[in-house]
Amino acid sequence: MLKPYLLAGLLAGACLSPLALADRAEDASRYYENALTRYERHDDAGAIIQLKNALKEDPRMLPALVLLGQAYARRGEFAAAERVFADAERLGAARASIVTFQAKAYFDQGKYQALLEKFGDQGLPSAQRLEILLLRAQSQMALSQFDAAMRTAQLAEQVSDGAARALALQSRIHLNAGRPQEASASVARALQLAPRDADAWNMQASIAHLSGNLNQAVADYTRALSFQPDHLEARLARAGLLLDLKRDAEAKVDLDYLQKRFAYDPRGAYLRALYYGRRGDGVRGREALIEVTRTLSQLSPEFIANREQLQLLGGLAYYALNEFERAKGYLVQYLNKRPREAGARKVLGAIYLAEKQYDRAIAILEPALKAQPGNADTLSMLGSAHMGKGNHVKASSLFQEAAQAKDSPNVQLGLGLSLIGRGQQDAGFVALQRAYQKSPGQEQTGAPLAITSLKRNEPKKAVAVMEAVLKREPVNLSARNLLGVAKLGAGDRAGARAAYETVIKADPAFHAAQLNLARLDEADRQPARARQRYLGVLKAEPTHVSAMLELARLEEAAGRLNEAIRWLEKARSLQPNDLRPLLALSSLYLRQGNAQQALNTAKEAQAIAPDQPNTLMTLAMAQIAVGNAGLARVSLRRISQLATFDPVWLSRVADQQMRIGDTEAARYTLSKILLADPRTLTALELQIRIDLQTGKLADADKRIAELMARPDARSQAQGLLGELRMQQKRYAEARQAFQIAHASQNSSDSLFNLYRALLATSQINEAAALMASWSKQHPQDRTARHALGEAWLLLKDWPRARAVFAELVRSNPNDARAHNNLANVLLQQRELAAALSHAERARALAPNVPQVNDTLGWVLVQQGQAEKGLRYLREAALRAPDNREIQSHLNAALVKLGKR
Repeated sequence: MLKPYLLAGLLAGACLSPLALADRAEDASRYYENALTRYERHDDAGAIIQLKNALKEDPRMLPALVLLGQAYARRGEFAAAERVFADAERLGAARASIVTFQAKAYFDQGKYQALLEKFGDQGLPSAQRLEILLLRAQSQMALSQFDAAMRTAQLAEQVSDGAARALALQSRIHLNAGRPQEASASVARALQLAPRDADAWNMQASIAHLSGNLNQAVADYTRALSFQPDHLEARLARAGLLLDLKRDAEAKVDLDYLQKRFAYDPRGAYLRALYYGRRGDGVRGREALIEVTRTLSQLSPEFIANREQLQLLGGLAYYALNEFERAKGYLVQYLNKRPREAGARKVLGAIYLAEKQYDRAIAILEPALKAQPGNADTLSMLGSAHMGKGNHVKASSLFQEAAQAKDSPNVQLGLGLSLIGRGQQDAGFVALQRAYQKSPGQEQTGAPLAITSLKRNEPKKAVAVMEAVLKREPVNLSARNLLGVAKLGAGDRAGARAAYETVIKADPAFHAAQLNLARLDEADRQPARARQRYLGVLKAEPTHVSAMLELARLEEAAGRLNEAIRWLEKARSLQPNDLRPLLALSSLYLRQGNAQQALNTAKEAQAIAPDQPNTLMTLAMAQIAVGNAGLARVSLRRISQLATFDPVWLSRVADQQMRIGDTEAARYTLSKILLADPRTLTALELQIRIDLQTGKLADADKRIAELMARPDARSQAQGLLGELRMQQKRYAEARQAFQIAHASQNSSDSLFNLYRALLATSQINEAAALMASWSKQHPQDRTARHALGEAWLLLKDWPRARAVFAELVRSNPNDARAHNNLANVLLQQRELAAALSHAERARALAPNVPQVNDTLGWVLVQQGQAEKGLRYLREAALRAPDNREIQSHLNAALVKLGKR
């Protein structure tokens, strides 16, 4: 069947021989089907063995990975489950298929903050959304974020069939927050809605337990267990309560059940130790305590750090075993929840600042400030330490206090930079101006002011500042180079060239000016002269990475991709710890459609600098390209934290968050941009996009009208108007708006917007003509050629579609999207052998793309190899559970095999 889909990027990898793997794939499928039967019979151990056998035959078998994670989780092996689900996510399992399992594995390990950061409820079906909301609320409660937990639980209450469970959880939140009356009221409502809900009865029992009504608590725990025998918390609570009531024989029933079904939970083992200790059975009691400590040692430190109950449990268990050193570790962790204290001296604090050990500097300097309150130097140093940590709010407060104690240019400079960092752009700029006014003509304060002026699009101010600096320091070559940058920003190309040439004449080895001059040559359409300048820098300094990066960019623009890669690889080999070649190489691979290579290269960069925004953005883009939006969300949210209030970075982050549907995070990022600069055009565009994505079309319409009134934003406003009309299904108006925007912008984005509108209005011939014209003018634009081929597919013009995709395959044999579409064309032309060859090649290159798996599976079914095809169709359905065509193919294969 036809699948004329548009993909931003596909994985690339080695081509595997399908004949060599055919038998192994069949064996993997048999192991999986047997494991599925075992799992359904609750034979988790047997299922795990068979699933491992399946994965041994086919390590990328996605259904086997997902089922293995479920089996591990049911056995209490939560860390193993997390790892397996992460593998499944990396291989492209649909978010809705695994998100609840993943989040539960995080929760059961006590990774509450990580759960909140990674797993949101946006875009999920109601059943999965309910589970995620409940897990988020429980995580917030575990972190003592009671108000947030209550808000989340109230959202869960609104989800279909979620009211009773959500009310039971609200009851627990009230109870933990010290509101017993509200807790009772909430659980009463829950039981009224669902009289057989185990969570509600467990909560009712907990309230009775805490109020001292112990017999009633036992009865209510028993009711909970009658409805759900494997309710862990109810079973543990009843066992402990029965021991307190000295009803040991009844408690033993629960203890045996816990040992059989929940052997991984150390609380059950500790209760057994108490039981045996009461009976004088020291041997069994000691064995139970050893089991407690053994289980605790297998838990992550993060898990124990978030579970005070386990901290106390570990301390008591190790104490009973006379392992006092370990007991102290647990008990100190349990009792000591205060921030670390340390003594300090200013000199040592200065050393830590120089070493960028900001936490140690703060710990050292704070006692010094207590000893000398109001000391301007200490306040300024503390401000620098907090600014280094990205805590600009705290930093600016300290600098302001220092300025009151003893004002100086350095204090005002620090204040200005910290205010800009916290988003107060105007106030920060004023402080930088004050710093400069206190020492006019000084580069130390003039350069930051000039750079900030350039960022504010005020290049003439930057020129004036740097000319004043050069009047005071005429031989300062760095200042003159910056003057060239400022003049170029002000539109004075001749002045910029003169500044760069003056620097080079004074010092030919000043390579920054050489590179700036070469870029100016490029802008003046003199690429040959620019290339000679870059090569000249390399002749003088063969390891100059920046020159190699510029040459790579120049070669790529000329269409010489192999040369571009050669320069980047050379730079990478010469400077293995320099991020720039890796980031440039990853981006180049991404532009070529080699998403897996892009991701692998981005991961290398991340290993060098895990908290650099550039690294994380490159990683996020590659993660998006391979279909792993979940990990991209994490990367983008981390950039948002690191970027503080930098509007450029925040705009890039919000744009990508919108792209992957992380609307809640995009809205938060946007709020930071607007706080920094409420009038910025990028932020206003993003605000409209969020309105569009969240269905607030009236708000979007109003904001677009406001944007249309700005002369500098009319083409952007037309593009946004087109998107609004597309959502409103007013396709003719959308096409008109996109035509106006494209006429002005003539960009790839505006092109594809118009292409979408033409398809929506069934003007497929016009869409094909549009792409044909663009492709003729931009022969290097493979995305446009793909779109052209897919337009021919829609028109069922098989010969033209075949010609386009065959050329794409010829020019890049690793283009999985082209192979996949060519396979579909050949399938329509009934050339099944050739279709299979291209479908297998596509999957070897892009094993994570659901449509690619579907194509291969369906071609095999059409060839009469339904058993082989089923394995790929199952994987496609797991990756894209809402795709009707894939589900149709899967159902047809199951019917053909007599399995449905």
